[in-house]
Amino acid sequence: MEPYAIQPAVTFNDRVAHRLMELEGLNYSYKAIHQREDYSVRPSGRVIVSYEEGNGTYTKGYGDNTAVANEYGSEYMAEKNLKENLVPEYIERTKRIFPKFNSFSEQLQIELIQSVFRGWDSYDTEKYINNGNYILAAEEFLDHDNYRDAIAPNSKTRGVALRMEALSTALLREGGL
Repeated sequence: MEPYAIQPAVTFNDRVAHRLMELEGLNYSYKAIHQREDYSVRPSGRVIVSYEEGNGTYTKGYGDNTAVANEYGSEYMAEKNLKENLVPEYIERTKRIFPKFNSFSEQLQIELIQSVFRGWDSYDTEKYINNGNYILAAEEFLDHDNYRDAIAPNSKTRGVALRMEALSTALLREGGL
């Protein structure tokens, strides 16, 4: 029996999914982490469990908000759901926000999708991007309370800063810097 391994990124959707998997963590069940049997060698991977978001909803896998409390799954099912359901949905959402999406570099496309996946709420940045002002968009995007909180000393949300910096860098590159 072969251990679980993330499937290779062949298509654009696969590359988007891999970027999201890099940035998102899975919530592994206590049993999967601490019991003697090593679930990572199972074909479906380790056991994951849903977690509460804080607003009464539960998430499982990579950003699937259809979960209920203590819902279990596997790494394989999380990856499959991300690639088959969530990535296509977020590509379409991103295209609605950014009508010129198809003209952007692949790097910018992927970073925009991961930002929309995280919860896009930067309307000034959106205007700059849609007007082709990528350098101003990069600067504006980091002028945000979420970013300042994430880079603060002892921040527990450093991952938010890394995501935001990745989009800002992609915007600068799109602008020729």
